[in-house]
Parts: sequence; C-alpha cells; structure tokens
Amino acid sequence: MGAEPDSPERNESSSDRWRGLVLRNRLTALVVDKTTVCRLLVNCFLESVGVETKMAESGQEALEFIGEDYDLILVDRYMNNMDGLETIRRMRERHVRSKIIGLTSGEIEIDRAAMIQAGADDCLEKPLRANALDDILAEIDRSLCLLCSLSGDAASARHRGSFPWTSAAASVY
Repeated sequence: MGAEPDSPERNESSSDRWRGLVLRNRLTALVVDKTTVCRLLVNCFLESVGVETKMAESGQEALEFIGEDYDLILVDRYMNNMDGLETIRRMRERHVRSKIIGLTSGEIEIDRAAMIQAGADDCLEKPLRANALDDILAEIDRSLCLLCSLSGDAASARHRGSFPWTSAAASVY
C-alpha cells in the first residue's frame, strides 16, 4: 500500500519530492475535483513548484473559469451533475486548447480510454503520487520555452492553439 511510517519515502517533505523539477516559466493550472482533499492535495503539489492554481469543485464551475487560459487542466472523472467526460467535451467544444489530464479513482484503462475519447490528453490514477505531474509540467514548460523563443513573446506563445499537443485531441472539436 503506502510507505512504512519511518521510511525515507514517507518522511520526505513535498518540496523534497519536487526538488528535481525546475520550471522556467510561470505556469497556470485549473484543478477540477468534487473532493476537497483531492483538490487541495493537487493544489499543494502544483503550488510547491510555482504553478499558479485555481480550483473548481464541479464541471459547471470549471466551465465558468474557461475565459482564462490555463497551461494545464486536471479533471476528475467522477463528479456529480456533470461528470469529467462531459466537462472535458464542453471544454473542447469551447475550443480550450490547454493540456487536459483526467483523474480517476476507477478502472484506469477503461477511464483513460473514455477520457481521451472525450478530449483529454491523458488520464492519471488517484491518489496522485507527488511526482505524477513532473513529466507533464516539464513538457508544458519546455514547449512554452520553445514557443517563446520562436515568437519572442510569452503572451502570444500561451495563446490558445499554440501548444503542440492540442492538434490531435482538440482538432476534432
């Protein structure tokens, strides 16, 4: 299950786990999850590496925040009223080009397929490990650095549709 109570893995702080991740850009994220503790845990992970984070407890609330651009959107699969699949579909219908990662506490392979079909870029299993987002954040950061160097302007590089991962999932919408 988890680490032993006195193991180094259990006792390392959140910032120690993230020590290897250094972001060169100020990234933004939206965390959408019905469970408060899950939202706060992901928020803690993200903010510990400098990612500016906004939280929503429902798909409907998340859609209200869509006027803002986010580098990363994390969406829980199982929410009340509007589930993660519908939330992602509606985001893509509104031409959201952010990297969207589904989160699930259910059957990972089944939920991953369903979330990708809805428009997510990938799906991670909950509860998240402290380093679960390392590669995703590093990819976003590298892409933003490349786009900034090409355009010379971070604002235009962040403009929706600029990121390379948006072409596959979002182009269908």
